[in-house]
Amino acid sequence: MTSSGMTIPDAIYKLFGIKVAKDSPFLKNKANSLVRNGLIKTVQKKHVQRATVYLADTAQLTVLHNALIINAIYVDPKDVKQIFDDIAYRAECAQTIKALLSGMNSVLGIALQNSQVQALIDTLSSTVSLYDIKLPNPFSKLPQVAMGDNTGMLNALLVQSSTLASTDTILMAYLQSDWNKAQQLCEQADDSVLGVTELKQAIALQLQEASDFDDLLDQMRNF
Repeated sequence: MTSSGMTIPDAIYKLFGIKVAKDSPFLKNKANSLVRNGLIKTVQKKHVQRATVYLADTAQLTVLHNALIINAIYVDPKDVKQIFDDIAYRAECAQTIKALLSGMNSVLGIALQNSQVQALIDTLSSTVSLYDIKLPNPFSKLPQVAMGDNTGMLNALLVQSSTLASTDTILMAYLQSDWNKAQQLCEQADDSVLGVTELKQAIALQLQEASDFDDLLDQMRNF
């Protein structure tokens, strides 16, 4: 297979201007985890004493770019891959990102570009292939570089204070897949609060899917 001739560190520098060896070894580790789960394709070229890993082709630059933007928010490589491949899950994540980041000028000390935040949400809400077009990058600095291996942005946002706002409490239940608790909290929340309506819709969808699955199991038991 013909490779791009570009290693993961080379590609990260080309995309984000970050020298991983000096600035963020953790970012390279995150990229390698996305190689291991099959999202980013690579090839090895064997030398006398060792092998060098290259991106499989230049199209992988787009995949790497998008994967690291998403990984800035969703720390689990499994979630990142699912966002690439599952349109319904991707739409849910877009609503979560909207609730978290819309209207924010900075988050966790990282400056955000509002227009790029909205463009990111719009792209994730669409059905365009994340393998083919680059996602907008709203971050002045990749959160993985700023935060290191401590935690992901979602969890950091939710636990940064001991007293969580109502929307944050709902989000915590949402991220823990406690749909009934999330729905109960939503019933007490003010629809005028930014992101509450979108969260209610996402939670209702999860509950409906769970109910449909239970109905299917009941039907199977009756055969």
